[in-house]
Amino acid sequence: MRDEQARRILRQVIEGHREEIERRWLERVQHDVVCSRGIELTRLRDGMPSYIAELAHVLANEPGTFADRAQSAWSRVAQEHGITRVRIGFDISQLVHEFVVLRRVIQEIGRESDPAFPETESLLADLLEPAVAVAVKAYVDARDYESRRTEAAHIGFLTHELRSPLTTAKLASERLRRTASEEQVPALDRLDRALSALGALVEGVLLTEKLEAGAVPPQPAEITLGQLLEPVDALRRPAREKGLAFRVNYDPDRVVRLDPTLTASAIRNLAENAVKYTDAGEVEVTVTVDDDELAVDVRDTCAGISSEELGTLFEPFKRGHTDQTGTGLGLAIARRGIEAQGGTIHAESPGTSGCHFWIRLPLGPMPRT
Repeated sequence: MRDEQARRILRQVIEGHREEIERRWLERVQHDVVCSRGIELTRLRDGMPSYIAELAHVLANEPGTFADRAQSAWSRVAQEHGITRVRIGFDISQLVHEFVVLRRVIQEIGRESDPAFPETESLLADLLEPAVAVAVKAYVDARDYESRRTEAAHIGFLTHELRSPLTTAKLASERLRRTASEEQVPALDRLDRALSALGALVEGVLLTEKLEAGAVPPQPAEITLGQLLEPVDALRRPAREKGLAFRVNYDPDRVVRLDPTLTASAIRNLAENAVKYTDAGEVEVTVTVDDDELAVDVRDTCAGISSEELGTLFEPFKRGHTDQTGTGLGLAIARRGIEAQGGTIHAESPGTSGCHFWIRLPLGPMPRT
């Protein structure tokens, strides 16, 4: 059967039996998928009338625009359908089964109404296949977002609850210090350092989760590279104290548009780690702007990182095999801050020593003057 004839038969079946297709589909989905969950029929029906209508519209198009029309129509409706299934509480198998039921219902009604319908079934499968793919992707994205948002809310509550006793402990330490004897000062110093470390951990966890959930939108602004790299320049002293050569290469007067806080934090973290984990040799930070992209390269002569560690380096609390202290959140925060702006951050450790971390960040357009 020619494609044009198959399209005509399939369109006639769908247009002539739209209400019956919807009725049978709803009845079977309610039985096969929902069972006794008590979901309202209006929520279950959701976008199915739109699906059926789009099928008819797609099949009525000229052959030359058929594929494009199907793609755009299905993408819009299927995306919305996948998101609503997250809200209802469906799992992926239930979502996919809805499309299986729809195909079976159309096949059943088509065979009842037109003896030639079986020859159109491959066309029907071709139409429904991209819808399933788009709906599943939208479902997964929406589910993951909801999960991250919920987790961030829980973390936010916990960190809020932790801040209060931390503040109380810091105030108590300050009061004790006012009347402390000389012998008690070292113990209070250790207490203050421990409280500061705990506070940094709490804030780091909260920021990581907020970035993961998309709750920290980038706020681009104009800034010179000189201003952006002030925190990096401050690392010259600790590098010198370790006997390291420390070089920073950039044009201090070059103006860029990006999120200053997220970007400066990420660059400083890479440079700080390089100084921290390099025992001898040098650390070099190079920042350039080319084709509306910020390129940051941090190279050092540390002992190197294994391929296994490189795979988890940017995950929270993954600190690798090191005796150095730290929360293990710095690189995770750096990655999320750069990715939130549409950039990328990577690391490599070629050979038996040395590391290379780099950031590539698209720059926002400069306002017209």
